[in-house]
Amino acid sequence: MQTAMTEKVLIVAYGNRDREDDGAGWHILNKLASYLELPTPQLPGERVLSPSGRYELLYLFQLLPEMAEDLLGYAQIIFIDAHNSEQLPDLSFEPVGPSTRHSAFTHHMSPEELLEISRTISGRVLNAWLLSVRGYSFQFKEVLSPATEKLTEQAFFTLGEHLGLLKRPRTYEERELTVYRRGEGLDKRTRPVISEHLALLRVNGQDWLTFVCSPTELEDLARGFLWNAGVIESLTSIGSIIVSPDASLIDVRLNVTVRKPESFHRTATGIEPDSPLPDMGRVPDDFSISPKQLTALFTEFDSAQTMHELAGGFHAAALSDGESLKHMVEDLGRHNCVDKIAGWYLAQGKPFPPRILYLSGRISSEMVHKCLSMGVNIMVSRTTPTALAVQLAQRFGITILGYMRQNGFEIHSHPQRIQD
Repeated sequence: MQTAMTEKVLIVAYGNRDREDDGAGWHILNKLASYLELPTPQLPGERVLSPSGRYELLYLFQLLPEMAEDLLGYAQIIFIDAHNSEQLPDLSFEPVGPSTRHSAFTHHMSPEELLEISRTISGRVLNAWLLSVRGYSFQFKEVLSPATEKLTEQAFFTLGEHLGLLKRPRTYEERELTVYRRGEGLDKRTRPVISEHLALLRVNGQDWLTFVCSPTELEDLARGFLWNAGVIESLTSIGSIIVSPDASLIDVRLNVTVRKPESFHRTATGIEPDSPLPDMGRVPDDFSISPKQLTALFTEFDSAQTMHELAGGFHAAALSDGESLKHMVEDLGRHNCVDKIAGWYLAQGKPFPPRILYLSGRISSEMVHKCLSMGVNIMVSRTTPTALAVQLAQRFGITILGYMRQNGFEIHSHPQRIQD
């Protein structure tokens, strides 16, 4: 029996998949097709229909005026494209309506213009959405830039949620609880409570470990963990990282043969004192900074921790070049934060000198070791380092600052980098 028009959804991805980020729409469509266990449209104009008839997937180089009448047969149309505008969000998913205005997207005819033609033909305003991600590079390559590849993964989850196919794991849950306040007694309330997410790391088909983490930036978590653990030396060692739709599996394929470590030191305090550390050399003593700039960046870091402000219990880490904060992550685990930062930095191609790592929690010896992979000069904590962390920092040339506040801090190692 044919599916009624009121149930049919047309998903149109357009762009040249041979022009790097211009093909971001096709890559999102490919992820959706894989999830639905459908073949992915490969050539412009090719369509794939799901067995139920509910979803129709279409790939094009660009939108065409003659499509306007065809759109009338669908209850919902979802356009997927890349954009190259600094004024638009990196990832956007919003309703789109008929208009004659030109857009900032990478192709000549916009969805708004196409929908305007449909309205002129039928007198109807169609239910349409536009899913777009930022494109950064448009060279003749079949692969996406790392930044856009990450956005396509987020876009796929956004699309899957909209279609009712996926339920993204949440970083927190709204829970009912009883609160006691002196003078007010007991009161029933709801508040956000941090979630513990389990994500299995699988490397070249072998299960390695299960992260207890927040279900965000899992590709960076895996990438950074493998780099910090010395399993990989560069981004070229990674063939692919695929996160399952429910984020319970991080499947990593490496271009090199590796052996699973016999044990993993992801403890409360870090690497055990008797665990051997490789001699990775000292961090160059080529950077200094004023206390005023350090505390100004810390204030920015402190105020940017939105998840901790909302639910509490989250740790955070931020990487800086000494002038500004370049990237910040939040996670329920301190070590996860450092791995996520490292994974992001590696994926971006190490675009700046990583001078300062800001941390919300205690600095352990393992964190010092992780910083050696990135070459961080200064580690800053809101709390304290362990004695072993300070010992290792002295050995490897890293400056550690503890109990950072707006009005002061403590310097535990290599104070020569802090110049008033």
